[in-house]
Amino acid sequence: MSIMSKTINRAVTFIDSRTPATITSKEIDLDSCYDENEIVIKVRAAALNPIDILVHALYFRIPFSNYPKTYSRDYAGVIVRSGKNVDAQWKIGDQVNGCFFHMYGESGSLSNYLILNPAKQQAITHMAIPPNSNQDPFVINAAWPLVFGTAYSALFDYGQKLGPDSKILVIGASTSVSYALIHIAKRVLHVKTVVGICSTKSIERNKVAGFDYLVPYDQGPVTEEVGKLLVGDLANEKFDLIFDSVGNNDFFPVIDKFLKPKSDNGEYVTIAGEHKIDYRSPNPFTLSGARMLLRIVNPLKGYNIHVLLLPCKQEYMKVGSQLISEGKYAPLIDSVYEFNDFEKAIDRLKSNHCKGKVVVKVTDD
Repeated sequence: MSIMSKTINRAVTFIDSRTPATITSKEIDLDSCYDENEIVIKVRAAALNPIDILVHALYFRIPFSNYPKTYSRDYAGVIVRSGKNVDAQWKIGDQVNGCFFHMYGESGSLSNYLILNPAKQQAITHMAIPPNSNQDPFVINAAWPLVFGTAYSALFDYGQKLGPDSKILVIGASTSVSYALIHIAKRVLHVKTVVGICSTKSIERNKVAGFDYLVPYDQGPVTEEVGKLLVGDLANEKFDLIFDSVGNNDFFPVIDKFLKPKSDNGEYVTIAGEHKIDYRSPNPFTLSGARMLLRIVNPLKGYNIHVLLLPCKQEYMKVGSQLISEGKYAPLIDSVYEFNDFEKAIDRLKSNHCKGKVVVKVTDD
């Protein structure tokens, strides 16, 4: 065991919902902390996601669970160790980013070092360098894997053949997931008609993002406003996909007017259930709701509905990296914090006012 290989791994952890997130330290040996199938990544930046807040807030103390549980999934960093059985594409010195899948794990991306098996944690790719950007590339690349993968999965994972003639309705056009979705829909699938729902003050911002039509939710019943658009500019052609990124139930009572039926592969995909979540005090009984479960299992419904659970795939990482390197997608970044200011980063995410990702710079070299 080399003295030089010993180092301190600092990580943001919690025990359960009653304990605050805190920085804990643990000595590791970089020459022995991984196995022959794993790589060790020195994390340069990590992004927070709402799932981080939820898994902390909803973890109730149970016996034998007093171990530190880690924060975060998105990461960008440099490979500093690689096991002998690791695929040759992952070399020491490579700059990589991805989404680390875990649930109450002892390893997370909001830590100095992240150890993973790239054959199992497949949501990993070599970092893209965006053209003509003055931002830290590690910050940029930590900001997109989870949201981009979520958007990609909504568009590709339910058997639809979306293309130029398709029509998509996005509930919550201002979220980071919806921002990724509009870029994939336009740049990869070349969908000509994407309608977004957002606040009046976000209309201009979302026009720039690429939405063809935008409907404000704060100027009257949103179903009526979308209905006017449907019978007008959209020539009464229903949507192939309704994607909800915020939590909404307005369309269910009249969904037959807006979404193509099951026989025409109409899909309703949500990542938030029926209700918008207050991340300052999340309620486990309203995250998706009994009514959402009943909608999904109801054999008589005339449309397809899914609550999206992000799969761990390298496919969407490659697409996102390519779009970034070509200058066709630049992740939205709300704010950047130093590692010791992680509490401010968490508070910012809980505020429900973020316009993009909250990123934490973990290490500087």
